Amino acid sequence: MDSRFRDAVDAFQRGDLGTALAIATKELDSSGPGWQHLLGLIECRRGNIAAGVDHLRAASEAVPDNDSFRLMLARALVDLGAEAEVIAMPEPDRPASPANLALWHVRAEAAQKLDDAAAAAKAWRAITAIAPPDHRAWINLGRSLLRLDLLSEAAEAYARALAIAPEDAAAIHELALLLERMNEIDRIAVLLESSAAAGIAKERLPFAWALLEQRRGNAEEAQRLLAMPGADRERIHWYRLAARVEDMLGNSAEAFAAAAAMNRSVPDFGPWRRRAGDYRERLRGLADAISTEWPAELPTLPPAEISPAFIVGFPRSGTTLLDTFLMGHREIEVLEELPLLADVSQALGPLEKLPSARRDALESAREQYLRKLAAALPVQPGTVVIDKFPLNMLWAPLIHSLFAASPIIFVQRHPCDAVLSGFMQSFVLNIANSNFLDLADAADFYDACMTVWTASCAKLTLNVRTVRYEDLVADPEATLGPVIEELALDWDERMLDHRATAKRRGPIANTSYNQVTEPLSAAPVLRWRRYEKELAPVLPVLLPWAERLGYPT
Repeated sequence: MDSRFRDAVDAFQRGDLGTALAIATKELDSSGPGWQHLLGLIECRRGNIAAGVDHLRAASEAVPDNDSFRLMLARALVDLGAEAEVIAMPEPDRPASPANLALWHVRAEAAQKLDDAAAAAKAWRAITAIAPPDHRAWINLGRSLLRLDLLSEAAEAYARALAIAPEDAAAIHELALLLERMNEIDRIAVLLESSAAAGIAKERLPFAWALLEQRRGNAEEAQRLLAMPGADRERIHWYRLAARVEDMLGNSAEAFAAAAAMNRSVPDFGPWRRRAGDYRERLRGLADAISTEWPAELPTLPPAEISPAFIVGFPRSGTTLLDTFLMGHREIEVLEELPLLADVSQALGPLEKLPSARRDALESAREQYLRKLAAALPVQPGTVVIDKFPLNMLWAPLIHSLFAASPIIFVQRHPCDAVLSGFMQSFVLNIANSNFLDLADAADFYDACMTVWTASCAKLTLNVRTVRYEDLVADPEATLGPVIEELALDWDERMLDHRATAKRRGPIANTSYNQVTEPLSAAPVLRWRRYEKELAPVLPVLLPWAERLGYPT
């Protein structure tokens, strides 16, 4: 290190940024990347992050193997808000070292700011592999895996965290929520009872204990625990559990109020409602198009060698219960909740333009759909494949064009029960289920979806079989028999043990996860009657549909 560089570094370290800047600026033109790096640090310390990044980038590009240069550039990029550039940088690939570990930490921070769960999980995996045992790294890995719906792997990460720090009540709380999501109620019990034996009182984990008691059916004890000061009140998951508990106790007004508070607590509540309203308006435009002579112009392809069946229906109408029964059949495979039709339709343009689609474009869309289907659900020859995505009811015209003869199993439930159930659920929001944040929006969404569906059924020759949720609960065998005949299969007695099938299928990727593992119950049938006062504003929208669908009013 020459004397001028040492003088500049000394000035920087003692906080004399003016002197350090003057020396570094004077030497920059005739010196190497070390001066660029130092000048970058000086500018960042002075608050000129963009200028600092330019110098740090120049230094790093000049000496790409210098981990310290890369590290400071990455940190400056995060400060600048350029996290995407950090993720685009080459991954640390040398043996473990402090700089290597720090680079992975910066990548994890950048990924989390970008909401890039895959990149975050990769970074935290690397950190847990090379760092000394650190329970916080395992917790962060668990959170990232949870965002990716890798529930079993996330649970393992939390377990590793607790093996290092068994007294971490926050990690126990998060793992309990995850295990409940996986329907692993026995594991929650073991987790909490072990924690209690280790001296972690219920008062430190009241929400986790309330969750366990609710799933055990002990609603009064769950209610007591939720009222404790440390129960994580006024959070979305607290309101969700409170709604369940009050519903179990028959306290309809309190349950409805908790659900309403849960929905209002979501981030960007107002913007999501506006997006939902725009979506409903588009659906009504689609219904208007289908109701004209438009269907007569709809092109259809000849039968494909492989054609799936489809399970559709308004959300919360029982599609998951039906597909769980059907999964018990040895010759049925069900694709769960992937919007393949919506994905492949993008190349065709808006659904309203489908009559003008070229045949080669339709053939390409069908080929793309079948490729995606095969990749998501590899099956043996002779297996009946069912694409279960409830809102494919809105894509009935595309099903007609691509797979004209395919069976479409439409699951219906009393409109009031379906809308109430949707309103009282907590969804990962998207343009469709954001309609459930408000009761009036949810009812209007039902009206819009059913208007599209009934127009499609009236104008198109669809191969539809309707399954009533209420019949499925009351007499599964009688209800499933015609469906199996429609699928040209023999009866399989194993279908009737839906709880065993639900356990085999693993984590369920929708809000019905905690219901299909339970014994069949008539309690959800006409549940809306207990909430008639709360539903009064939307009954003029929903009851005409109930009458049209054959429900007594």
